[in-house]
Amino acid sequence: MSKPSMMSVPAGWRGELREVQAEIGSSARLGIRYARSGDLVDAYPAGTHDLELAVDGRPTEQAVRDFVSEALTADPLSRRVVLPVPERDLDILGWAENAGFRFVVSVETRVGEYSLLVVEPDWVIAQPQALEDIPVKE
Repeated sequence: MSKPSMMSVPAGWRGELREVQAEIGSSARLGIRYARSGDLVDAYPAGTHDLELAVDGRPTEQAVRDFVSEALTADPLSRRVVLPVPERDLDILGWAENAGFRFVVSVETRVGEYSLLVVEPDWVIAQPQALEDIPVKE
């Protein structure tokens, strides 16, 4: 599945931007910043080290996977990389899932409605999901 070139870095982006490998005949950039420094700050209970990914153009899925992996390695306290995409845009949602993201929730922000997708490091995924499985000291 090929991602339409409808995504762009949000206006006023304050974070790292990097040129990455693009699909044939296009250019692409990926950006990363802490999620609490942008419009997602009130959209979900964002952690201090949550990262937000911005996509500009048509990067390859592998370029996105590599970039996200580097970002999580650079901040070992980060619990997730969040990718906001236009709500109900099935082409972009499918592309993001092929790039390793999973859909979590749809949200409204001051600037629009988004579907949030995440990539989480293995140490987060391995955490108990059921309250009964969480170890406690007695």
